[in-house]
Amino acid sequence: MERKYMLKVVIVEDEYMAQTGLGHLIEKINPEYHIAGYADNGCDGMVLVKEVKPDIVITDIKMPRMNGLEMIESLRKIHMDCLFVILSGYAEFSFAQQGISLGVTDYLLKPVTVQKIKDLMERLEQKLKPVRREAKKEEAVYSLLVTKVIGYIHEHYQDKLTLDDLAERYKVTPEYLSRMFSREVGRPFVNYLKEYRIGKAKEMLQKGNRKIYEIAFEAGYSDVKYFCRVFKEVTGVSPKKYLQYGENEDKIE
Repeated sequence: MERKYMLKVVIVEDEYMAQTGLGHLIEKINPEYHIAGYADNGCDGMVLVKEVKPDIVITDIKMPRMNGLEMIESLRKIHMDCLFVILSGYAEFSFAQQGISLGVTDYLLKPVTVQKIKDLMERLEQKLKPVRREAKKEEAVYSLLVTKVIGYIHEHYQDKLTLDDLAERYKVTPEYLSRMFSREVGRPFVNYLKEYRIGKAKEMLQKGNRKIYEIAFEAGYSDVKYFCRVFKEVTGVSPKKYLQYGENEDKIE
């Protein structure tokens, strides 16, 4: 089982010794602090942050390819919600203050000491507490919402169903429902609905003695040609061939 850490941290610093030394100190202070990755420039840092979605990003300013402030600005534009910390020397501090307009949370001044890191991490933990409380509340709501939507699909898949209609039914916006459904189920609402309907159609085809247009209608499709196209898209074969070979899909060439 993957271990759950209290805080995930990404460090973006072009000096290897400073990079790994800082990471070692952070993990030494508290075993629940986890360094999720290192990058030595802003471009690689952006890729890493988008991939691992850390709680905290500690970044130097002056780096090749893309500096720390440019990286933060780019990540803010795509709504990355992690806390950003600027790592800077005293000579760079006035430059680092430009980070205020970018929503930088804190600063870590060089030379780095154990006490400075302890103080920094304590401040960041305090800032993250209300965010995490809200996330836990929302997680329960999302699960209830998506469970209700899936149940409704299973009961009413034969009817005309749209994301907008379900969003209105459950008093949320279509954008919100789409985002939550995709996040929890792992695929978009429209794909789930399509696959569920075709699954039901396959069950009906396997029972035999049914016309394809009847099955299409009972699976929620009023247009038989469209049903056949969707069926082939999902299963890789036409309903006619599936009807002919039954469950032995591996024999269909």
